[in-house]
Amino acid sequence: MKNIIFKGCGTAIVTPFDDNGINFSEFKKLIEFQIENKVDAIIVCGTTGESSTMSLEEKKQAIKFCVDTVDGRVPVIAGTGGNCTESAILLSKYAESVKADALLLVTPYYNKTTQARFNRAL
Repeated sequence: MKNIIFKGCGTAIVTPFDDNGINFSEFKKLIEFQIENKVDAIIVCGTTGESSTMSLEEKKQAIKFCVDTVDGRVPVIAGTGGNCTESAILLSKYAESVKADALLLVTPYYNKTTQARFNRAL
């Protein structure tokens, strides 16, 4: 028998910002709204758009805050993928350390080099 970890609806939640960075009071409201309305999982730093421009520290803050706020009521899936493998590994290990339930990763994007740069590398 398989142990099903995820089922139903997982919301890729937005990370609200204000002039000081992440707006944690609004973030908490968004998380609570999802849980009150029976979402099955929350995806933080996922595919809502802003995570690609967030700093590593902002991503860490968002992931930890989400995990702490959810407090085990639903699984938290942390978006830790990116174009830099080393950064993705570091953020993935961090997400594990703060008890995220799973990771959302992407294959690093293909960065096509120019022919001139390729020839210099040879």
